[in-house]
Amino acid sequence: MIRLAVAAILSLPASLATAQSVPVPTLNWEQCRAAAKHAASTDGLLCATATVPMDYADPAAGNFSLALIKAPALNAAGKDGTIFWNPGGPSDAGTEFLPALIGGFSERLRERYDIISWDPRGMGGRTTPVVQCFDSAEEEAAFQASHLSGSLPTTPQALAQDTAGRQAFNAACVKRNGDLLAHVSTADNARDLDLLRQAVGEERMNYYGTSYGTFLGATYINMFPERVRSVVLDGAVAPSGWAGNAGEDLGLSTFIRIGSDFGGASTIVEFMNQCGAVSAKACAFSAGSPEATSKKWAELLARARKGIALDGDTIDEPSVLAYVGSTVYIVDPVPGFSRFPGWVGVAEFLQAQWEASQKPAPPPKPQAVDAAPAKPVAAPYATSAGRQLSVICGESPNPETVEAASAQALKSFERAGISGWPFVASCVGWSARAKDPYLGPWNKPTAGPVLVIGNTFDPATAFPSSVRMAHELADARLLVVNGFGHTVLANPSQCAKDYIADYFIDGRLPPFGAECRQNKAPFPGG
Repeated sequence: MIRLAVAAILSLPASLATAQSVPVPTLNWEQCRAAAKHAASTDGLLCATATVPMDYADPAAGNFSLALIKAPALNAAGKDGTIFWNPGGPSDAGTEFLPALIGGFSERLRERYDIISWDPRGMGGRTTPVVQCFDSAEEEAAFQASHLSGSLPTTPQALAQDTAGRQAFNAACVKRNGDLLAHVSTADNARDLDLLRQAVGEERMNYYGTSYGTFLGATYINMFPERVRSVVLDGAVAPSGWAGNAGEDLGLSTFIRIGSDFGGASTIVEFMNQCGAVSAKACAFSAGSPEATSKKWAELLARARKGIALDGDTIDEPSVLAYVGSTVYIVDPVPGFSRFPGWVGVAEFLQAQWEASQKPAPPPKPQAVDAAPAKPVAAPYATSAGRQLSVICGESPNPETVEAASAQALKSFERAGISGWPFVASCVGWSARAKDPYLGPWNKPTAGPVLVIGNTFDPATAFPSSVRMAHELADARLLVVNGFGHTVLANPSQCAKDYIADYFIDGRLPPFGAECRQNKAPFPGG
């Protein structure tokens, strides 16, 4: 009977095989090393590593060493269990994000649960091995400088040139990383997550996913539905949109299919409305009313088309749009995330551009030329654009030719304005594919319902994407947060925190139709 059970496990395809077919990692928790100078503090947090197989269908083929981080339950004696959190990306390192965003979890939840995050396989942080497209950060930067313009392309000719440069980058990534790219899929991460569940002694999974982490959560609960206890999906990626199995135009890239370009555009519009509703003392870019501030924004973009001189650079319209679109993710600044200055900081920068636009633009800088490769370094560098692509391009349908990639960008610009979203999943020339992805179905029944949460003005995972997630899962309740920024965890709402704590602790869902607001207005004191 035992032999029969083992044979049955080994005969399952990897997409159905459980993490029980490989050894459960042993976790030795120690005080985390001190954080870098400008990063969030790791005081009181514990770190460990977990060994997981590179290929679950062939566990002897090699391993990943996953870096884990834990915020221990504040009341160890009354602890209820563990909640696993994936911050998204798909390349975000939990060892960096958990110290910065631990305050997004309610005190009541932290009293009773360990919160654990990790650096996913192949994605860097402190996990090894890593998808690394060049031998050094300097070499990657030199390659991008010589192949990409540095500004968002908006014409068919510029788009074709840009896509050709990205195609060369992708080919270099695939060539350097070889077979590693077959084993960094969301399904492989879900298998890792199930091993980690066993490693901490949990019979069933408590999980919190933000951004791409919601797609990982949807994957887990449909691969392992019988092992689910409580799952919160915050700022959701519609799973059928990612997988390309909902009848959308597969000529569009991943994030255009889920409507991220609409989310970015609508959030910028609302930024101007909120800014204009307060005085210039509260929002530096305010022109005194939402209508006047929106008009001022349109005028700033018109001036940027001619070039704005600021701090020795010439800023054009796509650069202004790209800056705003990528900085309105977090309403209030968070320690360790200097690239997000908060909405007050964004407004101050826009006002500086407005004032600088009165001056003539300097002559354009000369185009970058091919640079000699930097000397290789032994350790992986901190970030590589290829890490996100290795997951997205390996499992999600995306345009495969220069012409198709250019066409989908123009379609996005036409429907939602110029943004960087058409380039996030730039997969032309990416020939590596995930060995065993999971791409549906998405409606397998679980023991209990899932809680999906969406901000009404999320610039990355647009609110309708969260609505779709709630509809596509077998049993889910949607909590609407009338607020701004990417995910509720990073843009806190005490109302939502209370509902989340009720759900994890007691299994109580918010009432049908429940809505929350964020704790603070985006421009307080107006």
